[in-house]
Amino acid sequence: MKNHHNIIVMSCLAFFVAALFGGATGKLTGTVKDEQGKPLAGVNIYLDGTGIGTAADKDGQYLIINIPAAPYTVVVSYVGYQTIKMTDVIINADRTRSLNFDLVVSAVEGEEVVVEAKRPVIVKDQTATTTTIESATMNNMPVNNVSDVLSTMAGVLQNHGGNYIVSGGYHFRGGRAGEITYLVDGFVVENALYGDMGLDISRNAISEISMITGAFNAEYGEATSGVINIVTKEGKANYSWQLRGVSDKILNPDIHAQDLYRLEGNISGPLLPNKPHLATFFLNGDFLKTRTAMWKNKLPWDILKVDTNNDGVFDPSDGDSMAIADLITDGVYDPVELKKGTIEINDIFSNQTRYNGKLVLRPLQKLKIVASINEYYNKGKGFSMDYRLIPEKNSTGAERTRDLQLKSSYTVSKNMFFDFKYHRYTRNQWNGYEPYLNDKHELYTKIFTIPEDWEGFIPPSLKAGGKFLWLSYYAEPFKDLNGDGVWSQYAAEYWKDDNGNGLWDQGEYFNDWNGDGSWNMWDLNNDGQPDEEPFGDMDNNNQYTLGVDPPVSSIDAYDGTAPYWFWGDYEIFNNYGDTVRIATSTNQSYWWYHSDYITLGGSLTWQINSRHQMKTGLESRQYDLGEFWASGVGGGIFGNSSDASFLLWNHKPRSMNWYIQDKIEFSDIVINAGLRYDRLDPNSTYPDPTQELGYEYTDENGVSHIIEPNELNQLSDNEDASLSWGYLRRDNDGNLIGFTSAPRAPVKDQWSPRLGIGYPITDRIAFHFSYGQFYQFPDLINMYNYSNYQGNKGTPPGWSDEANSMAQGFLYGNPYYPFPYNITDWYIPEVGTPNVNPQRSIQYETGLRTRIGNMFVLTVNLYYKDMFDYIASKRYDADPSQYAIYENMDYANSRGLEITFQRLYSGGLDWETNYTLSRAEGNAPTSDYHWYVAEWANGYDWRDFNHTYTMPWDQTHNINFRLNYIHRSGLGLSMIGNYGSGFPYTPEDARARPIDKQYSGRMPPTSNVDLKIYYDLKINDLSIRLFGDISNAMNKANVLAVDNTTGEPDATLDTGQPPMYVWKPYYFSPPRHIEIGISVGH
Repeated sequence: MKNHHNIIVMSCLAFFVAALFGGATGKLTGTVKDEQGKPLAGVNIYLDGTGIGTAADKDGQYLIINIPAAPYTVVVSYVGYQTIKMTDVIINADRTRSLNFDLVVSAVEGEEVVVEAKRPVIVKDQTATTTTIESATMNNMPVNNVSDVLSTMAGVLQNHGGNYIVSGGYHFRGGRAGEITYLVDGFVVENALYGDMGLDISRNAISEISMITGAFNAEYGEATSGVINIVTKEGKANYSWQLRGVSDKILNPDIHAQDLYRLEGNISGPLLPNKPHLATFFLNGDFLKTRTAMWKNKLPWDILKVDTNNDGVFDPSDGDSMAIADLITDGVYDPVELKKGTIEINDIFSNQTRYNGKLVLRPLQKLKIVASINEYYNKGKGFSMDYRLIPEKNSTGAERTRDLQLKSSYTVSKNMFFDFKYHRYTRNQWNGYEPYLNDKHELYTKIFTIPEDWEGFIPPSLKAGGKFLWLSYYAEPFKDLNGDGVWSQYAAEYWKDDNGNGLWDQGEYFNDWNGDGSWNMWDLNNDGQPDEEPFGDMDNNNQYTLGVDPPVSSIDAYDGTAPYWFWGDYEIFNNYGDTVRIATSTNQSYWWYHSDYITLGGSLTWQINSRHQMKTGLESRQYDLGEFWASGVGGGIFGNSSDASFLLWNHKPRSMNWYIQDKIEFSDIVINAGLRYDRLDPNSTYPDPTQELGYEYTDENGVSHIIEPNELNQLSDNEDASLSWGYLRRDNDGNLIGFTSAPRAPVKDQWSPRLGIGYPITDRIAFHFSYGQFYQFPDLINMYNYSNYQGNKGTPPGWSDEANSMAQGFLYGNPYYPFPYNITDWYIPEVGTPNVNPQRSIQYETGLRTRIGNMFVLTVNLYYKDMFDYIASKRYDADPSQYAIYENMDYANSRGLEITFQRLYSGGLDWETNYTLSRAEGNAPTSDYHWYVAEWANGYDWRDFNHTYTMPWDQTHNINFRLNYIHRSGLGLSMIGNYGSGFPYTPEDARARPIDKQYSGRMPPTSNVDLKIYYDLKINDLSIRLFGDISNAMNKANVLAVDNTTGEPDATLDTGQPPMYVWKPYYFSPPRHIEIGISVGH
């Protein structure tokens, strides 16, 4: 009775103090006996180089819980017996490792026996499909990041996108991209706003990666398709370090090179040499600089300026001529003939830095404190078809992620421990035209006071002596002496200064603006020269800055062979029609968002007895999300030269999770039973397109008034400040009778049961079955997209409060909150709504693992998954304008067979191959799909009947292969290969109208082989590896995307498309690429 009472008390305690975080630790258990098979009590069992250990009980049994996932040396010692050191004992997260020892009486004090651990081939406590790859395996594979590792696993498909509807991403067992939760050391690290993994961890910092594609346990949430759990390394009692350098500058010809180099390094060990178990550290950093695979592209055909007989073949005798253009982005105009094989060089790059640090403190025997910090920064410029002609004018993106993790773990007894955890995640991403941004990549502002003497020479909407909000994309403000609307170095009537003396001379052309027959200039200082127009030097560079130029289609792109298909150069005219300069189309948009959250909580794990391990947890998370979007911001006198639009919002939703799980381990069966609760409070109002938008304000006498949107411009400043939005109520005759405040989004919550059963039939055969209901809230951008606070909540990065206050009336302008500024110009925007419910899936899985002989293991898994309540955008003819919102309305399902055949390591060789047969169907591939269906219905009278069809990431057959061989001389070879049947596409006619069922066509199959060749050697205490990584070793141009009118990557039925537009190099996989490197470690 007392035992039951303790269970109830501890379970209640766990409910209130624990938190949900995925597993980062495992446990070790077993028995210790003497030569006669009798149990030995008091034997010490510990992990060498750590402070982790225990002693065997009176029955010789021992248990060590809360062991960080990593390889260890297990030491078993007892007075009078040989000490056993068992090396290479792998502890995996959420797994039980069993080791039994038989001790032999020693005739010599301190005698040791060193043995190598045999890894269990059949994991008896596995209840769902789990694939784990440790650091040592990754080190031998030709991979450089987490994504490379994922692509080798069964059930994982990478779709490269390639069209405007479906973007690329990783799909787990037929689900949409983004249905995965990512954990680092048990902490969720996801981009809450836009989904996907929110942190890139350096390969050298990873201890192991586990992928769960089956029905995962209740401790894992926020996913409907899979879980990726990354465990990072910790320092040990001995110092170690490693340096690794890589470059591609040696063996890559012409377009194969990426101008790449990578430098990595780590160091670890005890913080205090004389107290190695008190505190340890691990530090890792790496830097990558590359121009990427799209840096150089080779023209696949001739580009003809004149093709007399329209045969596409260059024949000078027919009068054909080759187009001439500059294809190299080096700032020098150097045109060449656009012949087949000519190399295009783009201004693209990616520079990445990653830092990882972990400090482990053990101030008390039962207390462990872990502090980790991870940082990722990337700056780069991608390939753009729009800016292909002038890639240097495209935008540059930057992102910075910081991740702080604090965890304290206290061992109550050898059977129980609990964790308290704190997690702070911050992510900022910027995108804009870099030359006009500050060193923080911000679209910055300055407040300019217009000089009094500029009166009469500025736009009439401004006032001399007043303040003007200047954005860094703008042209600098100036005093327009000659009134031509553009800044002039010489304030005079336009003329062609042929001799460059700054004065008009007889015979030189001039435009007689006022028709007086003479050339006029403004010489206020009476020096005989036309004055330079005064300007505000906002960027402090002592010269006039013109700001960005709006993008305009080039009339003669690529020597006139692609007119109006690419941005390019164009003329700038003054108010009198004179061409004052040649402008170049510049990216004129700016985007910034931040996705931050703080998580608090703890978890409790209790090994109640030899059969039951109870785990429970509770977490609370506070989000801070915001976005600033400035679209169409141009140069020009005192502001925009184009139709600019601005959005700014900030929201702070809250979430909470709780779970309880019991791992029941019998001798012949393992059961994981759990229950999970998820809760999200959007903490926001939401738009309702079925109601009429209205507003309520309070006048200066304290009286409330209800108005329609068209009356907003009649309010005073004080009345505008009291404004609130909502919906109007009318009687049957249409008379206004009341007002309802904007509705608040309801709290969303879900309960989800989980069950997994593992049945080890024998030591060589194991069966498992799992079932679960899984929920995932949509990416939060779909809840808040296009909401607009007009600057009242949130501030753009780097802006002062005064600047933001001025922008509220000047930039954000339109008070149609919660709708975007100038909503009618956004063309039926997809407005986010926090009123959507979680997306959910129900999954079933069964699997069998069996050992064949002594060398091989066969694994077979079957799965089925239903996905409900996918969000989709639906258009409404609403007030104040037509727009779309997201609703739960779509369904999908997937099913598949996975077969893995593995050769165990022996004689320096191991290999593994996996095959997946799968099917993924649904009634919409993305949340935007129904928006496009409505567009097709509008423009092409195309109708989509609500039916189930193949998803664009459906790949019927997929085969992965991995091999590693190392000779005793130290020479090694590692290979990973893949074959996949073709992805679907939608056949279309020349006008881009679907002519068949959606995604009924199939692209060609793809195949790829990557190699690593390495040589290991020892020099004194140094471990040295020389290696070469070869990606796409067979140099195969796999088709990643096609033109929907032909089903081919380099042909179209649209006769209006010029050859340079038809050629999309990203429709093919990159060519062979070779990296040579060396690593040195101690």
